[in-house]
Amino acid sequence: IDGEKFKYQTAPQRTSSETYLDQRPVDPGFPWPHAKCPTSGFVIYRSNFPKNRLAKLAEFVKTDDYQRAAKVHTTHYLEALMRRHMGDSPYSVAYALLQASWEVAGEPERYKQYAGEAHPAYDAIPLESLPQIRERIFKRLISGELARRLGQFESAESRFLGMRDAAELSKPFFQKIVELQLKLVRARDSSPQRIPYS
Repeated sequence: IDGEKFKYQTAPQRTSSETYLDQRPVDPGFPWPHAKCPTSGFVIYRSNFPKNRLAKLAEFVKTDDYQRAAKVHTTHYLEALMRRHMGDSPYSVAYALLQASWEVAGEPERYKQYAGEAHPAYDAIPLESLPQIRERIFKRLISGELARRLGQFESAESRFLGMRDAAELSKPFFQKIVELQLKLVRARDSSPQRIPYS
């Protein structure tokens, strides 16, 4: 936005397709941070920005609120702020917040903050507003997983019991995830766990 040039190392190839229950890649280097301008703090979260969008984002990035945020938050969290400012879909904002929680998976307090924002963001998305079945399934599974990770076990159990009987999640792969989640919830286990692929 200000013409500055800087170097950015692109993400390496993933070495594993495995993920945790919140979809965070098992590879320790992921999620890879977005490119971020060292002076303005502008986060390049997409390969191209329409001119009118870029102009509006440039104004937002210069605000005191964004500049304060840019000093302390991860690039995916800043993406969520930018998307929210632009009026992007609630689903894309929630997903950016989810990815932000992945970035701080090893920092309990920051994880609790980011996951604590991603959870209500997913809950606020009406299922009927998501045209693709994949998005509806993802929303439900992630909402339940975030409730469990945040220690909201009663809420998580209620969610997964509902998913156990949902037609959209009737495939054995999803049922295996739901049963694992119910087992974890009943054990009051809020730790990160991998998706059971076998």
